[in-house]
Amino acid sequence: MHAEAVHTAEQREQLIAEVQAGEAVPVVAARMGVGASAAYLWLKEAREASKPKFARLVPASTPSQSSMLLEIGRARVLVEAGFDAALLRQVVLALSVES
Repeated sequence: MHAEAVHTAEQREQLIAEVQAGEAVPVVAARMGVGASAAYLWLKEAREASKPKFARLVPASTPSQSSMLLEIGRARVLVEAGFDAALLRQVVLALSVES
């Protein structure tokens, strides 16, 4: 029985980046000492992680044109006017991964 090699997140990211830059999966995998099947699995996981996540918009108990309530899994996020879109995107992504 062979011991399974452990690869770091950085190695996975490097492999994914090189493949996305146009290199062939088997070539990059061999160069990095990664099995081709593991490389394809990493690529699949990266594609799944980058798919859009959806949040449900819930009517607020006190309707306001300057705010909205997002429901993501069991979490509720009140979004006020003037919100930071990049921060909201990160919050939604983090909550979507946990759901």
